[in-house]
Amino acid sequence: MPMAGLAGSDLVRASGFRTVADPYTGQEWVAIPAIAPDWCIIHVHEADDQGNSRIVGPKYDDVLKARAARNLIVTAERIVDGRELAARPELTDIPGFLVTAVVHAPGGAWPHGCHGCYPPDEAFFEAYLAACADEEAWERFVRERALGGVRAS
Repeated sequence: MPMAGLAGSDLVRASGFRTVADPYTGQEWVAIPAIAPDWCIIHVHEADDQGNSRIVGPKYDDVLKARAARNLIVTAERIVDGRELAARPELTDIPGFLVTAVVHAPGGAWPHGCHGCYPPDEAFFEAYLAACADEEAWERFVRERALGGVRAS
């Protein structure tokens, strides 16, 4: 994928990226090779038990990531009857044949928000940023907020 904004960066040389000339303008662009991750996890609003999935609201790059991965896990706010999705197939963002597993996970986007379901947990993100200030605060944050009180070894 041609990408602007990396010209002059050491990232181009360090990563082995190449440049290509725009056939219309001659301008040089950095060419980023396609990735094919082994796994991708996408959280959606609705999915049926076959993995056919709907994202309500902004899709960002979730649909692209779902198609790039070799294996896809879909977590869903709601598991719905497949007939509900089949009634409006144009609203299906991820077809079931791309999905390796479906997980019913209400609140699964937390601490981020899920459009129309719940907002981002701003207090969590503020605590996270504050914890990044020093190692002791970070260890306490991980122990209390990420591990649920389990002591990290």
